[in-house]
Amino acid sequence: MSSLTRFRTLMWLEARRSWVWGVALIGSLAFWAWGMHQVSFVDPGEQLGVRAAILLVASGIGGLVLCLMIGRIRSETRHGQYQVLLLTPPSGYLHTLARFTFVGMVAVAYYITIGGLAWWAIAQAGLQLDAGSAAQLMLVCPLYGVGLAMLPALAWTLLLMVFVSSYRVSGPGWVPGTVMVLATPFLGSWISEGIWKVSYRLPSWRLFEGLRAAINTAAWEAEVEGFQGVFSLPQEPLWIMLAISAVMLAVAGRIWQEVEG
Repeated sequence: MSSLTRFRTLMWLEARRSWVWGVALIGSLAFWAWGMHQVSFVDPGEQLGVRAAILLVASGIGGLVLCLMIGRIRSETRHGQYQVLLLTPPSGYLHTLARFTFVGMVAVAYYITIGGLAWWAIAQAGLQLDAGSAAQLMLVCPLYGVGLAMLPALAWTLLLMVFVSSYRVSGPGWVPGTVMVLATPFLGSWISEGIWKVSYRLPSWRLFEGLRAAINTAAWEAEVEGFQGVFSLPQEPLWIMLAISAVMLAVAGRIWQEVEG
C-alpha cells in the first residue's frame, strides 16, 4: 500500500472519528451569530464593539476545542487496528500529518466563518466594505491568523500529547508534560522577541485600503479620527511560525513512530 493510500485511509479514519466534533464546532457559530443578533445598542460603535467581543470569545473557545480534538490520545494505535487496516506497521509521520491536516481543515472552515460573521457585524454597523476589503476580512485575515497562531498551537498540543504518551511505559506521563508546559512560556517569549526583531524586513501585506472611504461615508469621523484605514501584516511571523509548526510535527511523528511502530 502506497504512502498516499495510507494517508487517505488515515484521513478517512480521522474524519470518521472526529466529524461530530467538527460539525458541532462549526455549528456552534449559529449560537454566536444569534448572540450577536441580540445586541441592540443604538450607538453603532458600541454595537460593533460588543459583537467583536463575542467573536473574540468564539475564537478562543473554538481554539480550545480544536486543541482538544487534536490532542486526544486514542487507543486504536495500541490495539493494532491501524496495522490491520494499512497492512503495514503504522508510520508516525503519516499519523501526525493526517490528524494535523484534518483538524487544520476544520480550523480553517471555523475561522473563515468567523470572518464572515465579522463582515456581517461591520455591515450592520453601517460600514460598507468594498469587495477587496471584504475578501481580505473573510479570507486573508482568518488564514493569516490560523497560520500564525492556530496551526502552531495544534502542532504544540499534538507534540505534547505524543510526548506524554511516550512515557507511559517508563514512568508517569504528567512529569514530562508539566516540564514541557512550564518551559513553553519562556520559549515562546524568546521566539516572540526574535520574530519582532526580523518583522517587516520583507514587503508587508497591505489590507483594507478601501476602509477609509467606508468610514467617511458612515459619519464615523469623530470616533476614528486619525485612522487611515490601512493595516500592514508582516510576512516574517507567518513563515516562521509555519516552519516551527513543521518542526514540531516532525518531532511528534518521530516519537509516535518510535513508540507506536
